[in-house]
Amino acid sequence: MFYVKIVNNKLKIDEFNYSYLDYLFYDIIQMKIVSRSDFMVNGKNINMFLMEGDVTGIIKCTLLNWTGVIYKIPRLKLNSELIKKRQHFKNSGIYFLIGKSEDENENLVYVGQAGNRKNGEGLFQRLTEHIKDQKMDFFNEVVVLTTDNNIFGPTELSYLENRFTEKIRVANRYKLKNQNEPNIGNVTEEKEAELSEVMNNSEMIIGSLSYKLFIPMISTDLGREGLEDKDILYLSRKMRKTNIKIEAMCKQTNEGFVVLKGSMISPDDLKTMPKTIKKLRDELVENKKIEQGVLKENQLFSSASYAAAFVLGTSTNGLTDWKNKEGKTLKSLEEDF
Repeated sequence: MFYVKIVNNKLKIDEFNYSYLDYLFYDIIQMKIVSRSDFMVNGKNINMFLMEGDVTGIIKCTLLNWTGVIYKIPRLKLNSELIKKRQHFKNSGIYFLIGKSEDENENLVYVGQAGNRKNGEGLFQRLTEHIKDQKMDFFNEVVVLTTDNNIFGPTELSYLENRFTEKIRVANRYKLKNQNEPNIGNVTEEKEAELSEVMNNSEMIIGSLSYKLFIPMISTDLGREGLEDKDILYLSRKMRKTNIKIEAMCKQTNEGFVVLKGSMISPDDLKTMPKTIKKLRDELVENKKIEQGVLKENQLFSSASYAAAFVLGTSTNGLTDWKNKEGKTLKSLEEDF
């Protein structure tokens, strides 16, 4: 047996067992497929405590050497004894009300803050107020950020609420229910550096809870520095029905395939097109996210074929439709991997 531990965010191997690790990876290292340094990766250990022993219940998340605490709470459990009597919910903090639109097609989020109250019921009282508000009936889960030592004052809360809201807007995965722009307040550069760590840790933990509030589909837009030609897949086809040449671009990510804004979308609407794709195309046209046959907003798909069907308006094989700049198909690229 060998032991692996995290030290200063680096993967370290226990010296006592180092020779055994050499034995395991000897052939790989000798063949120069990887070097020993390839096993030294950045990492974070997130502690997730299932407070009810249920993955769908209340989850408490912490990091080593960080006073921040994040909770994921089902709406149904906001008034439970576990929440009522817990000191963290008497503190100040930031919260995210998360849910879906009535037609289930749009992710919604409301970002709010709760300050300390004279009655000692900061977060808990603010959250229960939202339960009684009919305008807030969209949410079914809540994510709460607070601290062990209750250090968030009005300045910190305003700054965090503003920055989180702006990051959600830029990521463009969730529709914000906030009607007013939160005031960023006045913070010193020292305080800003401190709160930057709070934001980084919070974004990482919330992302680990499967809420991609702050993560853009792609890190950069086409044409901006960072997204190179080698990262892009292209689709080009002349449509028989309309005689229009359709040209589109796509980027493969960890989540699937993102058809990039600026891509042409065929007006063809063939019976072979998957129903879910047809419904999506109709909604995007209605919401002016497809205008005059051009996509105005990046769209994520689980497979290359669904991405191609969205562009062409018909069922098709995305593995052969999408090609890199040199004309090599996605199928060939994956076979060469």
